[in-house]
Amino acid sequence: MLKCFEKILTFIGLKRPMYEEFRTIYVNHKQLQSKDQFHEEKYSSNHVVTSRYTALNFLIKNLLEQFSRVANFYFLIISVVQLGIDSPVSPASSFLPLVCVMGATAIKQAYEDILRHRADDKVNNALVKVIRNEALVDVKAFQIRVGDVVRIHKDESFPCDLVLLSSSEDSGECNITTANLDGETNLKTVYSVEPTKPMRSASSICKSLRARITCEQPTTDLYKFKGNMVVRHKSRPYDKVTLSVKNLLLRGAVLRNTEYAIGVAVYTGQETKMQLNSQHVRPKKSVIERRLDKFLLFFMIALLIESIFCTAMKWGYATLDGTVTGAWYVSAETATPWRVIQDLLGFIVLFNYLIPISLYVTIELQKFIGSIFFGFDLDMYFEDPETGEKLRAKANTSDLNEELGQVQYLFSDKTGTLTENKMTFRKCSIGKRTFCDDNGELWETEGCGGRKLSRRETLDGQELLFFTILALCHTIRVEQPKSFDRDSAALAPNDRRYTASEAEVYTYQASSPDEKAFAEAARNYGVIFHGTESGVSILSVTSDGEEVIHRYRILHVLEFDSDRKCMSVILQRSNGTYWLLTKGAESSMLEKCSTGDRDSVVQYSGELALEGLRVLVIAHKELTEEEYRQMSLQLLSAEQDVANREERLIEAYKSVECNLEAVGLTAIEDELQSGVCETITALRDAGIQVWVLTGDKRETAENISLSAGHFTESMQRIRIIDQQSAEGCRESLRCGLEEIETGGSPLSVQYCVVVDGQSLQFLVANEYSELKDSFLELCRRTSAVLCCRCTPLQKARVVSMVRNGIKPEPTTCAIGDGANDVSMIREAHVGIGIFGKEGRAAALNSDYCFAKFRFSRNALLFHGHLYYVRLAVLVLFFFYKNVAFITAELYYAFFSAFTAQSVYDTLFLTIYNMTMTALPVLLYGLFEQHLPRHRLESEPSLYRNIAQNRKLWWRELGGWCTIGLWHSVCCFFGVAAVFLVNDWVGTNGFVFDVYAFGTVVVYCVLACVTARILIVTFSFNVPALIGLLVTAIGFVLVLCIYSVSTVTLLSNHLTFLWAYFDISLQPISWLLLLCVSVLALTPDIILRSMQDIRTDRLLRRRGTAGELPDAGASEFHYSADVQQGTFVNNGFERADRTEPDSHSGPHCSQAAGSSNSVQFSSKHTFHTNEAFEQQDRV
Repeated sequence: MLKCFEKILTFIGLKRPMYEEFRTIYVNHKQLQSKDQFHEEKYSSNHVVTSRYTALNFLIKNLLEQFSRVANFYFLIISVVQLGIDSPVSPASSFLPLVCVMGATAIKQAYEDILRHRADDKVNNALVKVIRNEALVDVKAFQIRVGDVVRIHKDESFPCDLVLLSSSEDSGECNITTANLDGETNLKTVYSVEPTKPMRSASSICKSLRARITCEQPTTDLYKFKGNMVVRHKSRPYDKVTLSVKNLLLRGAVLRNTEYAIGVAVYTGQETKMQLNSQHVRPKKSVIERRLDKFLLFFMIALLIESIFCTAMKWGYATLDGTVTGAWYVSAETATPWRVIQDLLGFIVLFNYLIPISLYVTIELQKFIGSIFFGFDLDMYFEDPETGEKLRAKANTSDLNEELGQVQYLFSDKTGTLTENKMTFRKCSIGKRTFCDDNGELWETEGCGGRKLSRRETLDGQELLFFTILALCHTIRVEQPKSFDRDSAALAPNDRRYTASEAEVYTYQASSPDEKAFAEAARNYGVIFHGTESGVSILSVTSDGEEVIHRYRILHVLEFDSDRKCMSVILQRSNGTYWLLTKGAESSMLEKCSTGDRDSVVQYSGELALEGLRVLVIAHKELTEEEYRQMSLQLLSAEQDVANREERLIEAYKSVECNLEAVGLTAIEDELQSGVCETITALRDAGIQVWVLTGDKRETAENISLSAGHFTESMQRIRIIDQQSAEGCRESLRCGLEEIETGGSPLSVQYCVVVDGQSLQFLVANEYSELKDSFLELCRRTSAVLCCRCTPLQKARVVSMVRNGIKPEPTTCAIGDGANDVSMIREAHVGIGIFGKEGRAAALNSDYCFAKFRFSRNALLFHGHLYYVRLAVLVLFFFYKNVAFITAELYYAFFSAFTAQSVYDTLFLTIYNMTMTALPVLLYGLFEQHLPRHRLESEPSLYRNIAQNRKLWWRELGGWCTIGLWHSVCCFFGVAAVFLVNDWVGTNGFVFDVYAFGTVVVYCVLACVTARILIVTFSFNVPALIGLLVTAIGFVLVLCIYSVSTVTLLSNHLTFLWAYFDISLQPISWLLLLCVSVLALTPDIILRSMQDIRTDRLLRRRGTAGELPDAGASEFHYSADVQQGTFVNNGFERADRTEPDSHSGPHCSQAAGSSNSVQFSSKHTFHTNEAFEQQDRV
């Protein structure tokens, strides 16, 4: 019974099907032997679904999603309650706004889902060539099954995950691009397995190929795949070959420079790696949203208290003799429990409009449109001078816009984030001798930093060995000009001549910039790598003016991983001998080397690291045939163990990479990005503590931190390094805290912390909570923190430690450029990705992404500041305007014997939040700019004024609500004071009844609320003014239509028929509107004027634009530009500044970064694609 129930759940899609640990796939659905038992598992179809809804489940699913929001569910309950009681207002007053809000959201989501359905249909119905019935036929992509053999042609996308069987190339290789997967645009090579290379046609595959694949079940990791393929041969036993990610063609990748490729489907549909990576990650919630939940809870409690008070007053005070209930027209009531509950619910319904129903919709709309401006900013636009790629800033989410304005801790990677990740070969040491590069020439030097001794025209034995290793120990692919390919196409590899002139135009495509720098340096010195043909690396060495060609067969490549921190290649020379080449980080390589000049390596690595250069150790080992045979068997056994491949490969690699001979070390320079120093300095001035997390050597990392402005020469460094125990870390922390306490005032002495990965493993461990607390306390007292020798997991744990260990919880931001930074980016409150040279993994997994680190200054200090201020004021304004509007119902209860009679017509309760007041505040949230751009970016201290969610402190809410209460008092009692004296104030015998009275109150409230948004606005622009005009005209039109309508939708009685026209003809209505509004707004105008005067005095006293006053009066932050009569153009001002020079030394330029920004001003000019194209032409 249980199994039957599980099958039903699986069939309807509520439960994923259960598979074995590994899947078995028969290629082309044919068993190895005809007599074998043949049973194929049923796997997911290739039908791709990215949509969220179907026609059947849209209504139910969408309603459930929307009612999961507190406000929507609250109004649903209120609407239901109105149907079950004698409601004081029409149920339509709650139902209509709820339906409109939810309907608008549903229409938006339905439209987006229709677009997804169309995209899915296009992908699923694309024609693909598949072998069926021993012929190549066209089938639709969704009809592909696991085990089908698929043929893909040049420039076509792969419809599913395939294992490559063969290609149009004799080598069985094919080139692909994976931009849709990881954003990388460079060509990658995928290899077919040896037994299937010759099978290039449908007939040969059907007749000759009998194979079975055993591989792991689908995972999200794009860079890992493990499996085996057993191939049957007619003349010899089965071949068992290993499958890895090098044999895998991923769905979404595109075939390039290859006529066709043939592969067998292993993962289809929703089980492809691309689809598995498309699933939603953990949602992030901004600090404003978290505070908004508390505000809503507060107002719900206030609403409940008001309702209880009014209910008590009705059955207490109001029933006493001599009160209004003694009137003949008020019937006596008996206080029964049900009647009391009904009254309580009636007051809850009456006061429920205190909760702004349209708040969530307005916030979503404001965030979505606001995030578009992020990509329009030309100050954050970059065109790569090498590739010509145009990179604009991009917001991958709109949910965290305001979080950019609340960052307190910034965690940054170093390589590729602070630096260009553009490696240049600078120096090296070979044995006890040191060398440097001077414009492509190799010079021997006197020590690492000494003078040049002599230029090396030719390389001797050790030098030649060193650069030969550099030219061979890599996975570089050589791109050659077509002319060379064409001229030599007819020549066999052994007959072709490889010349130095040909190599000058080679383009080395490397997975790591280090490898590219090594190969180019070796080429400059006469050791030229010409590429790999049929598994053979071709090298030419210039000796005595002649070029000697060497060929090395690649037997094994031991890929780099963060645990070993090295990579190796096993080669076979032409004479049959075996050679192991290794390069890696000094920290891991020294223990692998048993011979060679290890002392020189240790000495020079420290000296070169102090210069800020990246150091790698080069080593090798000669292998006997027996040693190679044992290594090969060990590696093959590990690779074929699909279940434990990774663990066994690590063990095999470690056993292979031992007893090496140290040859020397390399020192390459990673150029610092332009504007980094100025950006870090500005962020520090803004109150943001910058942590640099890197895997580099400590000396190198400290030097780069000094160059980047992360450290300064005056900072005292507290080092926690090389600690082997928790006790050692505890002692280092104690000494550091004591040094700070006894070091004097923080203003006179600044400190920074340096910690290495060895010590971090204790500081971030959960079992040492007291170490975490002490470490965080130490870091909070310092100006900067540097963590070196970090693994990717340690980076994420450091972010988590700060995020969860400091109270109150700070807002963290992580920025990086590589796949190793993804975990850190996801862990932080805000993740920023840099378009890196090693891929787009960080950019794809981030919340925001752009091309250069210096753009983080624009993102945080300008965009983040404005996003936060706009949304904070928007939230406060919503609560203010509802307090100003609905509190009149409480006042009126004292005049209506607490009978829950509404002073407003149902129309006003229905449209107040939807149309009367929604548009002006939305436009304020989109286009308000309380300070000009140049001040926000040039005065980082302004960022401190909004830190820690300061504009949404409870006192801020209290201030706005106090103003709302004052406005409600003026609007209600100002009108009531006149009508209480004489209700015959109208002309031509017109009498103001309760609805006419309520209408005049609404006029006054609307005037105050609209004027209030004008008072807190600093940048008046065309959209805002149009919004005010549309609101006024729309309000008049709605009242005109409602006044002549005889449809009883909102009320059972036509109480408002012709009322608007009658009221508008009464002079007293307009006089009251003017007088009450002036009275109510006088404090607002006085407060604004006082704040302007205070700001002006501060600016004059300082002589230049300085910090604004305390952020306590958040709505009154004011720009001198506005006060002097210059309206600040909203959006993105253009500010032309000087592009800073790139620098790599310890001093940073003080010039500001280049700025070409988008302007959205009163001229209503958008700079979008045309602006980018115009800049490209310039």
